[in-house]
Amino acid sequence: MSLNYLKEFLVGSLALVIVMGLASPVFADHSSDDHPTTKVIHLGYLQLAAHDFFDMNRAEKTDNENGKLDLSTVLFDPHAGQCDFKKSLYQEDGCILYEDDKISIGGEKRSAENIMISTASAEVGEVYLKFVNNYGDIIAYQKTLEFYHEKIKNAYEESFNLPFPNPRDGEVTNLHNLAVRSGHDFLPSEIMYKNTLTSIFMIDPFGDKLSETEKIQPSSTVNGKFDDVFTHIENFCLPGFCIDVDLLLADQTFGDDFGMDSGKFNQFMTELGDGEFNQNDEVSRLLEEAFGMGINFDKYDKPVAGELLSVNTPALVIAGLSSTVWMIPTVIGLASAGGYLAYYKSRRD
Repeated sequence: MSLNYLKEFLVGSLALVIVMGLASPVFADHSSDDHPTTKVIHLGYLQLAAHDFFDMNRAEKTDNENGKLDLSTVLFDPHAGQCDFKKSLYQEDGCILYEDDKISIGGEKRSAENIMISTASAEVGEVYLKFVNNYGDIIAYQKTLEFYHEKIKNAYEESFNLPFPNPRDGEVTNLHNLAVRSGHDFLPSEIMYKNTLTSIFMIDPFGDKLSETEKIQPSSTVNGKFDDVFTHIENFCLPGFCIDVDLLLADQTFGDDFGMDSGKFNQFMTELGDGEFNQNDEVSRLLEEAFGMGINFDKYDKPVAGELLSVNTPALVIAGLSSTVWMIPTVIGLASAGGYLAYYKSRRD
């Protein structure tokens, strides 16, 4: 692997933190007790949702995801490009399921960006594998989707303090992508891990997952400001070179790169300065649109075992199984893994 290629890979991975999984705007002024927090496991599910929504190649300005909360990132091998899970189960496109060992750890490589999303995606993968043994792929998918949507609903309502939207028609756009990134305001630079307050950069997502106690610890507060850690990741060095990355700038320039008003992301951050996702604010309206469109699967409804199992029903959104963005990749984990799937990562944000 060439030096330039490795540099591109690392910078791409850090920027991707924002792009598809919510990662850059980690704002945190922990001294502000009147500003809300969420649970770090909610950040994992919100980042998983962001990956399901978007898979943006920023250099080529192409998106390899379909804007649906369909678990494609956990269950599919997108070797042939954009995949739709339900269509694939009916053999209507060329995509295939990941092997069971991949599904059990969260599927797509982006799910290993940090321990929050790796915990959430592995949890979903394990639920799917349990259902497959009893029901087969199609029913297992539907039941896992219920589990996943319930987790997203809980994360959305407890993080944004807004009611989860009903399914709606429409297309998720780059403006919605920018709004989803605003959830990085919750991102903590440190979390409790194995009884020690630990930098998010130092926790290996290839290792253990978060414990039940660790899952419910609070995030950073919403206050419309970045933690300094994420505005200048400085002097992270591998043999031969060091890199400096400003993740806030990466989010801000995403809007500029995709034809949005200059300063649109700053507008979203200003709206969150009061510590609220308020339905009167544009960022909150865009989040409602994105998640409502993301759970609308009308055109993929098909008969299963003699019945029409519609994925587009409030029951799938709210009916959780009794069984329960964001985003900064752990650079240490990536480096020690030998630059896994460098091509896959470096061609994205």
